[in-house]
Amino acid sequence: MSVGFSEKNIFKYYAKDRSWSFDADIVAHEKDVFINVGGRPFATLRASEGDMKELAVGHIFSCGLIARYGDVASMDVYGNAVNVILKAAPGPDTLKASYMAPSWKTSADTIFEGVKHLQEAFLYRKTGAFHAGLLLRRDGLKYFLVEDIGRHNVVEKVIGRALMQDVDMGECMLLISGRLMCELVSKVTLAGIPILGSVSATTCEAAALAEGCGMTLIGFIREGRMNVYTHPARIAEFDETRINNN
Repeated sequence: MSVGFSEKNIFKYYAKDRSWSFDADIVAHEKDVFINVGGRPFATLRASEGDMKELAVGHIFSCGLIARYGDVASMDVYGNAVNVILKAAPGPDTLKASYMAPSWKTSADTIFEGVKHLQEAFLYRKTGAFHAGLLLRRDGLKYFLVEDIGRHNVVEKVIGRALMQDVDMGECMLLISGRLMCELVSKVTLAGIPILGSVSATTCEAAALAEGCGMTLIGFIREGRMNVYTHPARIAEFDETRINNN
């Protein structure tokens, strides 16, 4: 079984002294993961090895086939395929997102400390090609850290594992390494996670979607600063009066 990467001999060029070297580098693997539902092909995802059941559960949840892990009757992995049997045929509106009104606060320090844990992701650090995602409870308790070559896969793996472990996602935040895009905001909203943060940037459309969903969207979390695009009231240090007076 692959460990997610291989060593490749490559040519490196250094502009400073116009020199070349022939060295080994660590290069990530990617493969097709086939998700079958009820014995029929449902989706093919380009992903990295590991957490295939979690990926399948998170994906079919994001697609509205299940509302909870209890809707899954059985699940088996055969090579690159995950075969899922549901307890009942999915309806057209199995899952709908609802507005997430702020009901709790976390601290900025908890968010900064959480982002530091992304560096513990071995493949993310080793190859530079993986994304990492951390599910963190609002008080800073770290649930788990997952990795994949795809940022969408990372989010679905987190959601899938949280469903399988019966984690209350309404009390959590998700911190990731990739860009904040509309599809990610949509998946996280469906899961009911009220804070989504990243070390990277967002798009205007993702911020608009987060605003409408009641999600706190945070980008560029690094070195003691962060950009809070929507609903900052969930961060304990936020003081609207002080901002308006500046």
